[in-house]
Amino acid sequence: MEHGLIEEFLRTKGALEIVVEIGRGSASFQDVEDAVLVSSSTVATRLQDGVEKELIEITHRPTDHGTEKRYELTRVGTRVYDRIQEIDVDKTVRNLQRLQRERETDRERLIGRLNRDKLIISYEHERNPPAIPEDTIPPEEALGGFEPPPESNQKAAHRKRLEDDLVGLDEETDDESED
Repeated sequence: MEHGLIEEFLRTKGALEIVVEIGRGSASFQDVEDAVLVSSSTVATRLQDGVEKELIEITHRPTDHGTEKRYELTRVGTRVYDRIQEIDVDKTVRNLQRLQRERETDRERLIGRLNRDKLIISYEHERNPPAIPEDTIPPEEALGGFEPPPESNQKAAHRKRLEDDLVGLDEETDDESED
């Protein structure tokens, strides 16, 4: 295998992570897919590329229901993995994977909270429509020539009301979490 092919392979998205995962021991497609944060089609492509570049080999292991396809590193692939371990890239890859999973979890928690807040706000607005602030009600004599405030002012006022509503929700959530 040419050095340039290994370099080219390792520079592709997900390849390094796949070598690290398989380097830890033989792995099924599902093992690799679960460990690497790329699409399943990218995993399949990288595994095939690794086989073609003679870094990865396919083996079959008998199971209760037939055989299972497993991926292992070839001698060249093992040598690449050894170099990866020498400079602790495997630890960096695992830390990055952990951080990416934490980010995904945090994003889902945020989206869940925002969706909950949106439901609570819409429910509150249905039960208690917001009162029109006094400063937006024109005097009687001005009704004939009344022009609505510019849209930017309306949006700013709307955002402020939403933020005020969210502050109340945060306080309620804090009170509930202390119980």
